[in-house]
Amino acid sequence: MCMMYPKPKRKKKRKKHPPSIIPGQKGICFLCARLHGDYTEKYTEVHHVFFGSGRRNISEQNGFTCSLCLAHHREGPEAVHGKTRKYREYLCRIFQKEYERTHTREEFMELIGKDYLKGNGMQCLNE
Repeated sequence: MCMMYPKPKRKKKRKKHPPSIIPGQKGICFLCARLHGDYTEKYTEVHHVFFGSGRRNISEQNGFTCSLCLAHHREGPEAVHGKTRKYREYLCRIFQKEYERTHTREEFMELIGKDYLKGNGMQCLNE
């Protein structure tokens, strides 16, 4: 049986996500600027600060994202998806502090499930 009228194609709706809760510019790595004072424009990728176990969507919905260069995102010795967790947890603390300026710690804990500001001996970087 032939269909006389083909089924119309539906366009996939794109979700609109709020901007990052930490102001930044596309093309300027958040960690390069914060750690090294390097504000030069370079290739950057969007980093979802809280990831894994469904937290990537939570990061998108709540503005827990920032621009990172390849060296800080995936490939360098300071990469947040690399072998060291020092810089990943540094970002988590920054974003938790910013979120708690307008929300409670309990609200953050409901979203993420971990308190990065609790005294855990990881104060490795000046904040």
